[in-house]
Amino acid sequence: MRNSQKKIIFLTIFGLLLSIQPIRSQTANEIEIYNWFDKNLSIESLDIKNGLAHLNFDNTVNDQDRYYLPDFKNGSVNYNLLNYFDLFLKYDIYSDELVLRPYDELNTTKINLIKDNISYFKIGTEKFINLKELNSTIFKGGFYEEVLIGNNITLYIKYYKERKKVTKDNVDLIEYVPKYEFILLKENKFNLINDKKVIIALFPANKKKINDFYDMNKNLKESNTPLFMENLVKYINN
Repeated sequence: MRNSQKKIIFLTIFGLLLSIQPIRSQTANEIEIYNWFDKNLSIESLDIKNGLAHLNFDNTVNDQDRYYLPDFKNGSVNYNLLNYFDLFLKYDIYSDELVLRPYDELNTTKINLIKDNISYFKIGTEKFINLKELNSTIFKGGFYEEVLIGNNITLYIKYYKERKKVTKDNVDLIEYVPKYEFILLKENKFNLINDKKVIIALFPANKKKINDFYDMNKNLKESNTPLFMENLVKYINN
């Protein structure tokens, strides 16, 4: 059976299966249906397989790497408005690319998924949103971790790395330096909050609270800046 014919048949079955599910958020049953569909249609027939090969020939300092996490992790992605679950994913934060390992670990094939087709993805419990609507002259754009705070406030964390060339023992190496960008969505407006003064300007009534938090959490700010910022925003909005 040709792939096109096979795809039509499975799409029909897929639609029927979904139509009998109650209208609600993604449940275990829905995820099982999606997984059954993906498995039986095969990866070669899915849109998600499209993309360039992911190549990495970095020779780095102290086994550093360009990724959010060094290994592939189980995750999911909303791609062309379709959900795909139980995928092996890795987030390249240097190039801001989501990498898919479409087969088991014995196969070394890796694919950069087409970024414009990704609405969001999850690695573990962390959700990353493709913020396409951001002003590129102000923000870095691309994928941001979404942290729901409450009171119609959302924190977005941009993870990225800067690459530097270094020479060690007459060998050219690459050093990756972690960097972050923090955005607060407040009253339907995106605000860059990398600076304490900006945070105080957004929450002037909490100036003392903000200053106290900075004073009490200097070590955390140095060791884990994203967690520091997440805790700060939650602290302000308690």
